[in-house]
Amino acid sequence: MTIKDVESIVGITKANIRYYENEGLISPKRNDTNNYRDYSEQDVAQLERIKVLRVLGVPISDIRELKDGRASLDSVMANRLRLLEKEEKDLEAVKRVCENLRQCHLPLDSISESILEEDEASWSEQLAKIIHEDITKEILTPKQFNKNLTLMLSWGYLLCAIVSFLLGNWMLSYSGDAFNPEELLSSPGLMQQWFPFAVTFESGFLIPLILSIVCYVAMYFTANPKILTVIFHICALNLSPLLAAVFIITTTFVNFNGDFKNTSVSGAHMGIFWLMVAAYVIVLFLLSRTWKNFFSKARYVVAAALIYTGIMTLLGGTLSGLWLATFVGFFLFTMFIGLNWFHACQSITGRSRYYAITESCRIMNLFGTAFDMKGKTAPPFVQR
Repeated sequence: MTIKDVESIVGITKANIRYYENEGLISPKRNDTNNYRDYSEQDVAQLERIKVLRVLGVPISDIRELKDGRASLDSVMANRLRLLEKEEKDLEAVKRVCENLRQCHLPLDSISESILEEDEASWSEQLAKIIHEDITKEILTPKQFNKNLTLMLSWGYLLCAIVSFLLGNWMLSYSGDAFNPEELLSSPGLMQQWFPFAVTFESGFLIPLILSIVCYVAMYFTANPKILTVIFHICALNLSPLLAAVFIITTTFVNFNGDFKNTSVSGAHMGIFWLMVAAYVIVLFLLSRTWKNFFSKARYVVAAALIYTGIMTLLGGTLSGLWLATFVGFFLFTMFIGLNWFHACQSITGRSRYYAITESCRIMNLFGTAFDMKGKTAPPFVQR
């Protein structure tokens, strides 16, 4: 049976099922026809046992020892009872202190460590556990989630701007037919010597395209925040070359009615475009700060995209003369970013820093946005 069937039978998510498989608690076989996982009745029964044991608070390490036969159920239950007794003792101590505070009616400024009871080792251990949970398992508020997303996206589009200012003219310097390219209009000098594979349009388009797909595949198969952060930066650096290639294809096959008659697109144009896209990300964040329900309705996001597109078209078209290109570029990206941000806010309630990283990767990678990236890890920090 498929993982979807198992999910409905056992009542746990696909992410959990894959997690238990990664931990070695189940070992589904592969279907010879399509190489998909084929879960057996034994796998389902094992997942049922795992679910019950996890409800009882049995750690993964003990469940693994049970499965491997290195521990008996009696010994695992005895160990769990000892931990429960200790937890109960700790809770009783907490309860006593809370009752004393309530009965004494102490003001807030009188709270200090002196009110804790004499078992300093127990309190220190509990404090260490709570502090760790505070930084690893904290669920972000909508405001914190939007702030994390804003920081990552604005940084990513700033990187796009830097790439465009430095290499934009070179990326846009192809000539000839799109599928039978000639030499570059102006020799890129050292760039051509270092990257001889990039002197044809096919390679100039296929390389960023393939890199985007590779990054998406890596996103899908990893739940490590550090790896995802690296992927995010690769996607950001790759976005300008991809946009340049798409722009060349578009201008080759579509007649822009003289929009480029007197003005040509340069790396500076692309760089300014990315800076304005980064500014749009900040605008969305400010709107979400001042209007709590901004991301509750898609029409609000669409309206913001249309207004920003109109303003930028008037400004950019007046300054550069690229009216149609400015309108199309801002319309597509403002709608793209806004609607994906709206989807991120609506699709899950328990938002963590990990979720903010995956959503940033999805938005920065044009291929990743069509898929749901839910992982199992929780990173050790959040932005406030």
